[in-house]
Amino acid sequence: MGSSIIVVDNGLADSVKEYAQIIDGVRGNDEFSKSVESHLLKRSGDDQVEIGDKRELYEKIKQASTAEVLGKLTDKEFEPTIYLLIHVLAELTSVEAVLSDESFAIDRLVVSINPTHPLSLRDRKSIKSSSVVSILSTIFNLLPQASKVRGQVLKEILKVLETSGITFSSVQENLGSNIVSWLKSSNASESEIKAAFWDFIALDSLYSLKSLHFIKNFTHSYSLTENELTKMIEFALKSKVVDVSFLVNNNVAKALDSFNDCKLSQLFLAYVKGELIQIENIPSNLPQEFIHQKSKILSLAKYFADSITLKEDHDGILFTYEEVPNISSELEFQELIVEAITAGIVEGKLNQIDNTFSLSRVNRFVIAGDNSAIAQSWEIVKAVLQQWSQSISNIDEIVRQTRENIVNGGTN
Repeated sequence: MGSSIIVVDNGLADSVKEYAQIIDGVRGNDEFSKSVESHLLKRSGDDQVEIGDKRELYEKIKQASTAEVLGKLTDKEFEPTIYLLIHVLAELTSVEAVLSDESFAIDRLVVSINPTHPLSLRDRKSIKSSSVVSILSTIFNLLPQASKVRGQVLKEILKVLETSGITFSSVQENLGSNIVSWLKSSNASESEIKAAFWDFIALDSLYSLKSLHFIKNFTHSYSLTENELTKMIEFALKSKVVDVSFLVNNNVAKALDSFNDCKLSQLFLAYVKGELIQIENIPSNLPQEFIHQKSKILSLAKYFADSITLKEDHDGILFTYEEVPNISSELEFQELIVEAITAGIVEGKLNQIDNTFSLSRVNRFVIAGDNSAIAQSWEIVKAVLQQWSQSISNIDEIVRQTRENIVNGGTN
């Protein structure tokens, strides 16, 4: 390769010298500074600097910037040093060329320095994962939207977050709301998008409602493999959210139908329909007692919903402890009612003196793809409308009689 000379202002020359001093400070000598100094030549007659063979200088800086050297920096030094490195190399070429350089992938260099275990108090000066994520985020934002490297950096951010101890809630909204569109813009394949999304969901150790809604929105557009369906089911069952039936959209319903021979799929379908799940039927790798208790709350709500549907032998409002199935004591009845109200599944008033519950509202268990349940729900709607119609059919007569009673009462 032939040599080339470029004229730069002293800002770049100073940046090169500063970076060289940082490297020498780690190494404990001044060899690198002397090496780059030979490329910084002052022109006679003015203060400008000529850089001879910028490609050679670029390569020298790359070779000196190893994980072994940069990993010895303190956390306070690390992030600004990486930004200085990007700045210097970008001035010698371009930002996109530097960040897309497969022979010297700065994103992978940074990830290789990320600590593999949570830091102790004694490691307070050591490079932290939060700094690594910050650098990767900056690199991500510097890259063009259509860059394939963007997708790679996003996967690396997820990988760092997995072992970093960084609070998931601090990144949940931004990543959850944008991860799909970001990957689409970088021309990622569908399999890459799906893999990244489920890796993101796996970071939520609290199995939050927000992540459940991210899953709902994602599965509205993307089908599920059996492995992805398993991930969704396990996440939903581990969540503190009791009623997760909103997850069952058309794509999820198709997956449940396609993999109906899978015991976990059968269990989940029974769960979202409000059936009581016995502990022995719950896989041992899941929190069995927790899931069983959630299913008791749902089965109670389902009993309420079924009882007020079309049964003429029930007033549809007041429930007593004795009539509710799968309840072993008055205390359990009261506790389940409170848990169901807290979960937002039912509304009403609990009378602890006579152990009755006056129901105001209850969730309906209508699942996408369950045609019989959907048909039954339409029948319920029709019956309610008919009752409402009958109640107002003689409204004029009721008003007339009420008016007469008021008038007659006033004349007596």
